[in-house]
Amino acid sequence: MKLGKHKLKVEKILKNKIILTDGREEIQAKEYSKNLKEGDKIDVFVYDGPDGDRIATEKMPIIDVNGIGNLKVVAKTKFGYFVDIGLDKDIFLPYQEKKGRIEVGEHYLMTLYIDKSNRFCVSMNIKERLKKNEKYKSNDLVKGVIYDIDHRGAMVAVDGIYDGMIPKEELKGIYKIGDEVNARVQRVLKNDLITLTIRQKSYKQMDKDADDIEKLLKENNGKLEIGDKSDSEKIKAMTGLSKRAFKRACGALYKQEKVKLFPERIELRK
Repeated sequence: MKLGKHKLKVEKILKNKIILTDGREEIQAKEYSKNLKEGDKIDVFVYDGPDGDRIATEKMPIIDVNGIGNLKVVAKTKFGYFVDIGLDKDIFLPYQEKKGRIEVGEHYLMTLYIDKSNRFCVSMNIKERLKKNEKYKSNDLVKGVIYDIDHRGAMVAVDGIYDGMIPKEELKGIYKIGDEVNARVQRVLKNDLITLTIRQKSYKQMDKDADDIEKLLKENNGKLEIGDKSDSEKIKAMTGLSKRAFKRACGALYKQEKVKLFPERIELRK
């Protein structure tokens, strides 16, 4: 019987087990309702149990075949990882199907598939399973999970359904695959891909950036060796801000008479 979801008929009820059928094949059920009777039709999930025998259960896994779920990595082996999908048997994640560095005990977005050997496996290559945007417009607030990071930026599964991206220039701080993010829709491209920003609108973000720089100054004895004439990469490395955002935030602190500004440094007023 094929792996995955089925609606099967109760063929026989024995002392310690029940037998289900699709009219062609029979299969033993595990974790089934106690009030079943012969002839009933039930929804089950068919999988290979811990001993290798194919069995059916009314207990549904976290994800179905080709679905996407936030799954926990429970073990690492020399060939890959094992992942909990909510059954009594953990599912294999081959090394070639993972994205970036992952850790046992953490959750990551994955899809369930059947490999060439007719076994369940999971993959972190979920892009083809995500939908193009049909819901959001510019400036909408969204939540998502980072499923990949490359030279373009961070790829985000918005609501675990739609494909989105935070461009590299919009990433502030350190992010990794599996991180949850709150973002704003920046644009919806012609191909319906959503581009996102984790920054707020400029007037709100400026206040937050100013607070962050003030905290950074206090942590560094009231002085930072960067100013409006400093290289943008140096500013980015030290503050996580673009040069433009840095200058806006410094201007806000200056107007509040909290800092003194110099071409290559900024100091807290005493």
